[in-house]
Amino acid sequence: MSKSNKKHNKGLNTLFKYSLLASAVIGVTSAPVYAQEKATEDEDDVVEVIDVRGVRGNLIKAQDMRREGETLLDALSASDIGVLPDRSVLEAISRVPGVSIGRFAAPNDPDHFGTEGSGLVVRGLTQVRSEFNGRDTFTANSGRSLSFEDVPPELIGSVEVFKNQTADMVEGGIAGTVNLNTKKPFDSGERIIAFSADATYADFIEETTPSFSFLYSDVFESDAGRFGLLLNASTSELKAQSDATQVGQFTEQNAQVDGQTVFVPRSGRFARKQDDRERQGFAAVLQYENTERTLEVTAEFIRSDANLAWTENAVEFGDDDRIGDLVPAEGTQYEFDDQGYFQNGVISSTAGWRGPDEYADRAPGGVFGNLHSMVSRAREDDSSVQDISFNVKYTPNDTWAFNFDVQRVDADTQIQDFQVQGGTRAAVSLDLTQGSTPRIGLFNPAYTADNPGPDGDHFTNPNRTFWRSAMDHVSDNEGQSTAYRFDAKYTLDSGFITAITTGVRYSDRDQTTRESTYNWGNLSTPWAGGGITWFDDPATQSLPTDLVSFDNFGKGGVLDIEGGNTILFPGIELAKNYRDAVNPDSPFNILAAQALPGGWAPLSARGNVIPGTDFTPGEINETSETSTALYAKANFDGELGDMDYQGNFGLRYVKLENDTFGSVIYPDNLIDGPEDLDNFLPADQAAFGNDTSVPSTVSDDYTNVLPSFNIKLNLNEDMLVRVGISEAIALPQLGLLRNYVNIQGVDRTTVTEPDPNGGEPIPVLSTIGRYIANSGNPNLKPMESYNFDVTFEWYFAEAGSLTTSLFYKDLKNYFINDARPREFTNNGSTQTVLVSGAYNGDEGKIQGFEVAYQQFFDFLPEGFDGLGAQFNYTYVDEEGSPNANLSPDAPGDAAQNVQAFENLPLEGLSKHTMNITALYEKDKINARLAYNWRSEYLLTTRDVITALPIFSEGAGYLDASIFYQATDNIQVGFQATNITDTESVTQMQVTPEGDRRTRGVFVNDSRYSFIVRGNF
Repeated sequence: MSKSNKKHNKGLNTLFKYSLLASAVIGVTSAPVYAQEKATEDEDDVVEVIDVRGVRGNLIKAQDMRREGETLLDALSASDIGVLPDRSVLEAISRVPGVSIGRFAAPNDPDHFGTEGSGLVVRGLTQVRSEFNGRDTFTANSGRSLSFEDVPPELIGSVEVFKNQTADMVEGGIAGTVNLNTKKPFDSGERIIAFSADATYADFIEETTPSFSFLYSDVFESDAGRFGLLLNASTSELKAQSDATQVGQFTEQNAQVDGQTVFVPRSGRFARKQDDRERQGFAAVLQYENTERTLEVTAEFIRSDANLAWTENAVEFGDDDRIGDLVPAEGTQYEFDDQGYFQNGVISSTAGWRGPDEYADRAPGGVFGNLHSMVSRAREDDSSVQDISFNVKYTPNDTWAFNFDVQRVDADTQIQDFQVQGGTRAAVSLDLTQGSTPRIGLFNPAYTADNPGPDGDHFTNPNRTFWRSAMDHVSDNEGQSTAYRFDAKYTLDSGFITAITTGVRYSDRDQTTRESTYNWGNLSTPWAGGGITWFDDPATQSLPTDLVSFDNFGKGGVLDIEGGNTILFPGIELAKNYRDAVNPDSPFNILAAQALPGGWAPLSARGNVIPGTDFTPGEINETSETSTALYAKANFDGELGDMDYQGNFGLRYVKLENDTFGSVIYPDNLIDGPEDLDNFLPADQAAFGNDTSVPSTVSDDYTNVLPSFNIKLNLNEDMLVRVGISEAIALPQLGLLRNYVNIQGVDRTTVTEPDPNGGEPIPVLSTIGRYIANSGNPNLKPMESYNFDVTFEWYFAEAGSLTTSLFYKDLKNYFINDARPREFTNNGSTQTVLVSGAYNGDEGKIQGFEVAYQQFFDFLPEGFDGLGAQFNYTYVDEEGSPNANLSPDAPGDAAQNVQAFENLPLEGLSKHTMNITALYEKDKINARLAYNWRSEYLLTTRDVITALPIFSEGAGYLDASIFYQATDNIQVGFQATNITDTESVTQMQVTPEGDRRTRGVFVNDSRYSFIVRGNF
């Protein structure tokens, strides 16, 4: 050991010490943690055993992990995940400085609340790498990282959030790298049997659900060495409910108020969504260490399975025409604010009944009401991740150390999403003046002169509701990855350089993504011109329907439905049982087959679908990717006056090669009949548009050398300054790399000549003006960034610290959406096509700072000396960073995914995030009161419903927990989540200048858990 290291370690003896390895690992359960310091490499050192339990010991470990890290990181330990009232790893990570999560089902879905959140953002960027035990891992979707909300927290020992890089770290984390460390038998070195059981009550859905986890860990000594075995299993269920009230896009209506331009919402919506989430996890670890302690072997199996099934009953109002049809109900007037935006009124429609006259009295139109759709939707997401690894560490002497690692990941995801809509007409009141939540009322229509009285059971009468439309969507993805790694470390006895580490890593990843379109079609929509099929029609009476109560909607005072708060919907079981519904012999499929024109047909019945599947060729993307990396890293230390320093520098060479398999789809200009304008196309255009799908394979590669430099200057025993500089890359999401081009001809012009018989003009030439296409981009290059971090860190107590961090990222090759010309040749004809998709584009900058503080107030009088506090705050700003607004999950939508307005911030970036936690730990009691807040942020640049940017307002969530150590082995506790019933509010930007209006308000459960934990 060098002189400077000895001096530093001597100063640290006043603090609680762990080796980096020991501090990265947790106690074996989320019950109280007993931490034991490992022996140092020098066997002559005295091994000090410290009994630290609960929150305090947990904070000591996390603090030590940050202090001893080779680069900047923040950490959580098992007690952090267990004691905080967090039901998922994702929620727990949001407590870390600089990290934030969304509160919706997906970052690009602002219409559905997510009970446990989604979408991890680190320092304003979404390009986050995910790891299990320092190895790459992922979920089989269109992205690259793990869905952290699907991982059982009971399997996790600690979480490390790396915010800069060293040369030996796997590339890909421009924003950061989140490493989930699982538990190992050698961590404790003794037999442990532990369990945790809890029951969680959600107050909105009024359901109680269980969770249970079990752990067995033991170490066996023998003449051949040490053997370790660990088995860890968990299962949990969570049911939750959220209510949403939403306002549609505002439409200009000059005729409503004399002399003033006014804006009226052309639609609205209220919905009740119920989640049922099940999650299972299993881990098995075998370890071996020889008697000389020069060889350690670890074999590990990890599996996580998650199922999220949710149902939704929604009422959407607004006429099909959408423009100018919605007017005040007869005898009423709208109220507007000073800027001319609608505030209050009863909305009806001038559209009129558009179906057969004999049905007009069932659901009268005109000033009697506008179209209402009753949507029953069921969606089920199934995902699994299986990780098998084998690791060998060999240390033959004090100079050399070798590491060999192999890993296999198998992941799959399936989604089934089906909705059925009923329809009727009615008037609706909308009041936007009563705080943030819109108030909605539904009124029975007033009838004609022949039937002047209102219909008291209009919303529950099958005679008044027709089968309107259906929409289905499915996804079936799988991915596999195999990775090999070898590292060698040479330790020097003296000098500036203390160790040199070099290594190589090779990985091979194959992934197939199958994502269907969202396949909407009418069943008996009045404008379609066919017959109307009502719920009481004899042909469909066997189809299930539901009377759905909206009592206590939004937790009261939000919704009023005339005749009682109950509405008749298509049966939710019909939506759940999608495969039965699309059976050719089912009454529902027979109904669908009658719809004209544009009638709904199941995905599998589309004309260009691959036989035996639900997918067209353009909806299937296959990617094969290999990564080869070589690195060299040097560790150094020394003294600068009375101060000592440690650090590392290195280079990482990366070569990426990918092959993507897909197709180019050419337009359909085939002749359908003698009057088809395609008869009159020029020969080259007729040849080009032969409705062909041509298989395509694209190969691409990328190489780079990524430097890194980290140094830590110890100002004294308690204070240090850290500097980190590195170049990093972020690989494109696999959905953006899809090899898919769908070409369409637009801007057709037709030349005609008079008919000599006096009839309609006769076409003589029809010309396609231009060709456009939407696509993926298999040639997309990684985003690149130079990262700079400077920190000041003051560790003034065992569990006390004050740290500040300044960070700056210089980004280039940012992923943007653009339209660029390309030439395509088909059937002997070459045409120029304007292709919209993902491209590498502009540069940008991210900068900001973090402040974090934690302390137990041991100096307070007896009884209060168990009090403590944690606080962190992050500020993030961006400059010149364009939005990556292409959806990787939406084949066929690329041409429409354009920015609605200029100068929008990055999606997911909150300028301010903050966590405040009050702690108490004394004798047998430990308690926490935790508040998590983030400022407003952009959810999506272009919402699929409003086509506008949607922002989430700033919001904070208050959670609490208290635990009592009943015996030496048993702990009981109570946790509460979302104590203050926080509403999630979204706003839509309605003008280029940045004016915003309320889009939606979401109300969800408060949850209360009773917990029992045992550790033996």
